[in-house]
Formats: sequence, C-alpha cells, structure tokens
Amino acid sequence: MNARPSLSRGTAIVFATALMLALVGLRVAAQGESLTQTPYPTATPYPTSTSYPTSTPAPSTGLTATAPGTKEPGQSASNVKWSVSDMAFQSEYPKGFSFSVKITSSAGPVVRGRVIWSHAPGTQRSRPITVDPTTGMITAEWDVTAGEAVPPWVGITYYWDVGDSQGNTFQTEPQYVEYEDKGHKWIRTESQDIIVFSENLPESINQMSMDAMAQQRETYRAAWGDLLPYKPRAFLFGDRPAWDEWHVGATDPHVIGTTSSDWGGTAQVAYQENLTDLAYGTVLHEVAHLYQAAFTIMPAGDWFIEGNATFFELHQQYDYLASVQLLAAAGELPPLLEGPGPAVSGQHARDGYDIGYTWWKWLVDNYGLDGHRKLIQLLDQGVSRNKAIEEVTGLSISEVESRWRVWLGASAVPPTLIPLPTAPGFPTPTQFTFGS
Repeated sequence: MNARPSLSRGTAIVFATALMLALVGLRVAAQGESLTQTPYPTATPYPTSTSYPTSTPAPSTGLTATAPGTKEPGQSASNVKWSVSDMAFQSEYPKGFSFSVKITSSAGPVVRGRVIWSHAPGTQRSRPITVDPTTGMITAEWDVTAGEAVPPWVGITYYWDVGDSQGNTFQTEPQYVEYEDKGHKWIRTESQDIIVFSENLPESINQMSMDAMAQQRETYRAAWGDLLPYKPRAFLFGDRPAWDEWHVGATDPHVIGTTSSDWGGTAQVAYQENLTDLAYGTVLHEVAHLYQAAFTIMPAGDWFIEGNATFFELHQQYDYLASVQLLAAAGELPPLLEGPGPAVSGQHARDGYDIGYTWWKWLVDNYGLDGHRKLIQLLDQGVSRNKAIEEVTGLSISEVESRWRVWLGASAVPPTLIPLPTAPGFPTPTQFTFGS
C-alpha cells in the first residue's frame, strides 16, 4: 500500500480529536507493527497429533517406548525395534533452548536426524541432531538469532525424526513444553479461549483478558466460521526491561507490542492505568489479527486489515464512529474502495483504524456477521477485495462506497483528490507486511 498524507482536518476537528490521538498513539505502534504472515503458512502435520495441545506439559524425562521402524523404499523394517528414553527439554531463556533424548535402533546406531517443533499450528522449525558416540545421547539446540526471537512462555510441541545406519527411520510421539522464563515472576491463567501470562501487573488483568475473550467467542466464531485452530496466548509485560530482554539486538522504543501467528499470540508492554483497554481493546484486536492469518488472505498493511481488527474491540478509547462522522460532516472523508484509502502509519495512522472500522461496521450492520464470513471466505479463495465485496453485497463498488458515505453523513460522491507533489529524495513508505 502506498501511504499518502491524510486530508487536512478542520480546526474544530483537530481540537476535538487531539486528545484522542494522544491517548491512542502508543497502541497504534503495537497494532500497526510486526503482524503475522498471511495467508497462514501450510505445515507438515504432526505425525500422530489431531489437536494442538494447550496447557498440560508432557513428561520431559523417563519416557520409554518401542515401535516398529520404517525403511526407505525397497527395504524391509519389520524386525527393527526402537527404544526411546531420557527425553528432556531445557529452557535457556532468553538465549534459546535445547533438547536431548536417547533413541536406539536394533538394526544399528542412530546417525542422522533432527528435532522439529512448532509454537502453534503453522510454521515449523528444526535443528539437526548431534549424537554422542560414547553415551548415545542425542541433542539439538536452538540459539536465538536476530529475527527469530520469541517471547517467554510460548508453547513448544516437538518430536524427533531420526534414522539409523541401515536406513531405517523413526519419529517419536509429539511432546509439549513451554519456553520458561525463570528470571521474572509471571502469573499464568488459562480459559477455554486464551492463555494469559502477565508480569509485574495486577492479577486482575489475566481475568479481564479471559472475560473479554469469552465475551467475544461467539462473535469470532460467527465472523470467521470457526474458532482458531489453537488457543492463542497473551504475554503482558509490566515493565520495559522485561520486554526488551526477549529481543535480540536493539529494540525500537516506539514499539510496545507485536503479534505473530508463528508463535500464536500477542506480546504487549502494558500500563496499569490502561488495563481495561488492554484486555477489552488491544487483546481482542490482536487476536483478530491471528484470525486473519488463520482464515483468509488479507491485502497487506492497509485500512482493511486494521479496521477489521478494530471491529472486534469491545472497549474504545473514544467513539471511533463519532470521530469519523465528524470527518464526514466536514466534507473530509477520503475515498476508500477506489483509492489508496486512509493511512495506517505515520502522523495520521488512526485514520486507517477508525475509518476502516466504520466500513466493517457498516458491512455487518447491513449484512450481518454472515456477510463478514462470506467476505473473508471469498478472500481466502483468492478473490480480489473489491470483487469479493461486490459478490457479498450484490452492489457495485461505487454503490457500496456511496451507501457507506451516506450512512456516515457524508456526500454520496467522494472528493477528487489532487495528487500531492513528490519531494525529491522522499523515502518510500514502509509497507506493513505480515511477518513474525
């Protein structure tokens, strides 16, 4: 999306909304920065799992098992016996983690393999094994590097995939652990909708976040056609140093949150005076981004995405609809569906959130959550945004835009924008893409 300066607002509107923008400025960074890749990555299914585990860790040591092995094509493995023991996981937060296990084959020593893990259904990661020839212990390590860091307490479902010297291969049953942070005091709570981890915050934020998710459960289900295929997590940091610790290298002081479908959750720097907005606003907004990544293909980084996520907030820091109605009344509502649309970054970032929100509210008010679901399903099939909107509404894009504008109190015809001159050397706007 090419960003453009917002249309100038009248003096009265600037005065009325200045305090609103000041209040929401911090959360814009959290919601507008590092989001998750869409469409949701396709992954190789776990070998035996049909549902993603949530909270009960599997034993990390003392596991023993035997199972027949498999051979490469043309080779028999009917008599091969495998044994698994001493399986363990070690968190070295924030530096990474390691795995260890003993796996033996009756046909020969283990000579190759890898450990494979995922934090949520989707992207898998792996590391090659190292075999100690003396003890037979198999190990693998993940050391954090720039761009790969994950928050503490992400879930880790892992299994071993190994082969022996005779070409037999074997996979262990999936195991579940968490990336433990032993350096800070965390409160962990879990409901059927979400797992919440909070640090240096009142315990009430955990319950508030669970209550907010419960209240929106059926709205999410109706709007997307189902609930997320995993239980999302919220990592809520009460102080900046704890937040900075899990990142590798310098962190941007203006960014106070990030959301990723790779590790299935949202991490936010929180402030005690804003707990209601955190639970009933930010958490619900960011979980909506996880739904976007899991269920559809959204046009990257524009008002359509952020307005959609804003639609699912139960707490508004100010009246978003009224703010946009002021724009409409002043004749300053920009074109939406047949133009670049309002910005979601920069000085007027709230335009994209608020104006986008009103469009999704108009859609649901007129076509219900069923209309929302049909639209995202068409997008998931690869239908373009405007074509999908026309199919759901039965109207042309011009007519949709006209009705939305009239609903807000604006003229039916959007204003014609005069292209702004490009200043020499003006940097190319950063495009918001979905990446963990």
